[in-house]
Amino acid sequence: MKRFIPLLAVAALVAVPAASARHAAAPTIQSGKLVVAYGDPNPGFVDGSVRGSKFINPKGYEVDLAKAVAKKLGLTPVWMYFPWTGLFAPGTKKFDVSFQEATITAQRKRTVDFTTSYLNANQGVLLSKQAPVPHSIADLKKLQTCAQADTTGLDYINNQLKPSKKPLVYPTTTALYQSAQLNRCQAVILDVPLVSLEAKSKPGAFGPVAGQIVTHEQYGAVLQKGSKLTPVIDNVMKQLTKNGTIGKLQKKWFNINFAKVPVLK
Repeated sequence: MKRFIPLLAVAALVAVPAASARHAAAPTIQSGKLVVAYGDPNPGFVDGSVRGSKFINPKGYEVDLAKAVAKKLGLTPVWMYFPWTGLFAPGTKKFDVSFQEATITAQRKRTVDFTTSYLNANQGVLLSKQAPVPHSIADLKKLQTCAQADTTGLDYINNQLKPSKKPLVYPTTTALYQSAQLNRCQAVILDVPLVSLEAKSKPGAFGPVAGQIVTHEQYGAVLQKGSKLTPVIDNVMKQLTKNGTIGKLQKKWFNINFAKVPVLK
C-alpha cells in the first residue's frame, strides 16, 4: 500500500539535500579569489610578463589548469610571481597554490603540500650548438653540464651522473638557457617537457634535445604545508584528470610526444 506524504513534509525533504549540496567557501587568502603563483616563464607551461610580484597576462597549460580549478571552486584566479628559490622554504606562503613544474619528492613534502600529479616527466638533455651529441650516459659524463638550483636535475647530476666536470648552477631557467646559448654549458639537465618546449620555441638557438633520462617524476601543484585548501584542490585536480580536462590541455599546449625523445642509457 502506498503512503502519501503531506506536501509540507515533501518540501522539507527536498530542501535538506539542496542545502547540503551548497559548497562551503574555499579557505583562500582572499575571499572569492584564488591566488595562483608562477615562477619563471616556460614555453607551453606559462608565458607572460613579470613585473615585480605580478605576473601579467599569463598563458599556457598551467594557466588554463589553474583557471579550471578556480572555476570548479567558484573563484576568480589572481596571478602573481613567486621565485623558484623560495618555493619550498617553510613558513607562510603569499599564494594559495603555485604551479611551477615542481616534481613531488619526499624531501619537499617536509616543508610544503603537493596536490596529485598533473604531468609525468623524466630528465632531459638540451645541448648547446657546439656540444658533441652524447649517445650514452658515459658520453654525457664527459660534457660540461648545467642545471637550475634546487631542482631534481641538479640532484641527478650530483648524486647519480657524477660528471667529470663540476656542473654550472643557475638560479633561474632564463640564466640556465642563456648559458647554453653562449656555449658556456654544453648540456642543460632539466625536465624533458621543459627543454623540449624551450628548444621548439627558439629554433636555432640550441643544439638538439639529445635524449632523456628515465627518472619517473611527477609534477604537483604546491601549497603551504598543512593548508586547509590542499584536500579541496587535490579533489578538483582528480576530477579534472578523470573527466579528461588535463589530457585535453596537455594536447592543446604541448603538441609534442615526449615519449619519442630517445632514452640515454
